[in-house]
Amino acid sequence: MRVAVIGAGFSGIAAGVALKRRGITDFTIFDAAPGIGGTWWHNRYPGAEVDLESCIYSFSYAPADWSRTHASRGELQRYLERVVDAFGLRPHLALGETVQSVTWADDRGGYEITSSSGVPRGPFNAVISAVGFLSSPRIPPLAREGPGFAGTICHTAQWPDGLDLAGKRVGVLGTGSSAVQVVAEAATCAAEVKVFQREPNWLLPKGSRDFSAWERRLNRQPLVRRWRRLSLYARYDARQLRMSHARRDGRVNRKRRRAAEAFLAGSFAHQPELRQLLTPSFPFEGKRTVLSDTYYRTLLLPHVTLVPHGVKGLTASGVVDDNGDRHALDVVVLATGFHAADYLASLKVTGLGGRDLHDAWAGGPRAFLGMMVPGFPNFFMMYGPNTNSVPLVSFYEAQARFAARAITRLAARGAHSVQVSRAAADLYDRWLQRALRRTVWAETSSYFRSATGRIVSQWPFNASQYLIAAWAGRLALRYRGAGDGGGRAGRLAGGPVHDRGR
Repeated sequence: MRVAVIGAGFSGIAAGVALKRRGITDFTIFDAAPGIGGTWWHNRYPGAEVDLESCIYSFSYAPADWSRTHASRGELQRYLERVVDAFGLRPHLALGETVQSVTWADDRGGYEITSSSGVPRGPFNAVISAVGFLSSPRIPPLAREGPGFAGTICHTAQWPDGLDLAGKRVGVLGTGSSAVQVVAEAATCAAEVKVFQREPNWLLPKGSRDFSAWERRLNRQPLVRRWRRLSLYARYDARQLRMSHARRDGRVNRKRRRAAEAFLAGSFAHQPELRQLLTPSFPFEGKRTVLSDTYYRTLLLPHVTLVPHGVKGLTASGVVDDNGDRHALDVVVLATGFHAADYLASLKVTGLGGRDLHDAWAGGPRAFLGMMVPGFPNFFMMYGPNTNSVPLVSFYEAQARFAARAITRLAARGAHSVQVSRAAADLYDRWLQRALRRTVWAETSSYFRSATGRIVSQWPFNASQYLIAAWAGRLALRYRGAGDGGGRAGRLAGGPVHDRGR
């Protein structure tokens, strides 16, 4: 079997490992960047750090000697480099090559791929998209229009090499997870930091710290490491049981909201005006809850200012906020997020009958288990619609196993294609959307929702329920073209692959 994996971040690497474990070795992992890592390659802004504990934001089959409870970008990047080498994925990488389109050719039983290199690639029997949903930065119009800004302006996902904030006047647009990390780090060296806030977010302390030498020695013990990982998994699973974290009346939701309110009140006990400005008006968990130990205390520093307005324009020397006030700045940081609801925005996917995937979605991305869409055979998505949850890497591993197993069975049966049945996909979507309508996400405007109002990113239940669904989901797959002397797939590959664990 010839397989294309698009994306060399966490999920793309998980796909490569799963394919190898299934005995499929003819695969290529494409990535537009010159290096692996995906999110952790692109997001090089100062202070970038993961929000989940390091030992669970890593592969179950590739433990590491973490230096911190929550790894920094650099440590995560180095970890992924080691995983790529440990599993022999380096020869499969095609870096610096942007995949632009994926087109099903029924007569050839596979996909033709067009990429930026112009080098003919394919046909591929199957394609696994691992581009994620936080890959297309949202650049506000003000950064593309109006008079030129004499200073430096950049998005957090497009951080210029060598940009030094020391002694600079820095403005940060946004108050999400990336913004609070930039603000806290910039405040350690910048002359002045201004945070432009259109709307505050709910915030909880992260509890991030370095491990002591004794803790690191202890964490190297396999039993201790497994226990820590299992304990964290169980804690997240319990939090999300019966959507308790995402319902207004959920016990977990109410408990965490009280903790967020107490953290805010305690941090600004003597600054009631600032406390008021930082209190969100939307339900807790309605948007992504920010985790930070340092953001609130950073706002209390004399050279840090919270501006309770967004920015509507640039000037040669700075920005103009929504109130019309001008601010002189040397660096403008766009912590404005991503086009998260526009899944596969940079990729054109054409399936059976020349149908375009984005036309099929009509502004409301959906997929069976977030991985497969009827009418698009042999095409799988990692971190696809409605699979955003924690712990993320558990989802990646389950999705990689699902795709690799389906591709292996495709070869073993000598089949032409594998698809999810439309009836199963529709039934699954109705069940999922009924559940999502009961959550706070249905009440709040956020990147969790598409322009149609449909909640397209979130998985409302716990990880275990998804793992069970992914295991059972194989029963909804339909293999076509078996029994025709090996099938087109077999002829393309030059022979079948044994289906291990069939």
